[in-house]
Amino acid sequence: MSHLRYAAAAALALVSIALLSGCVADQGAFTDLQGDRESHDELPQLADYAYGEVDVSTSRFVGEHDGTSVWLAEGLDGYRVCIVADAGDDGWIVGCGGGTTKISGLAGTFEVVPDHAPAPEGATQLSENVYAW
Repeated sequence: MSHLRYAAAAALALVSIALLSGCVADQGAFTDLQGDRESHDELPQLADYAYGEVDVSTSRFVGEHDGTSVWLAEGLDGYRVCIVADAGDDGWIVGCGGGTTKISGLAGTFEVVPDHAPAPEGATQLSENVYAW
């Protein structure tokens, strides 16, 4: 096989992996992560390990639901989006994933969807990208 065929095969394999993985979030697909950060966008103090996968410098406050404050941030790897939900003494939850991501715990149930994606059924919209139940 010629070098050109090897290069073409390798390129095709890489493109296939990217398309089939489905776990990569295009950060430009989340309006909530755009714009300048303000003081209220700072994440709350949680346990030391809570933000292990979160790029805390990218957080944006997106709203409140039933006494729980919610933020959105990029993952440290730059390919995931993270939801942070803090209900104070009632608990907190942090979760990261690619594209549509849903988390659930004592602080509530929340889902982030890319721009122009359909709204989750039965959910309350908190922001352009975040929904709650």
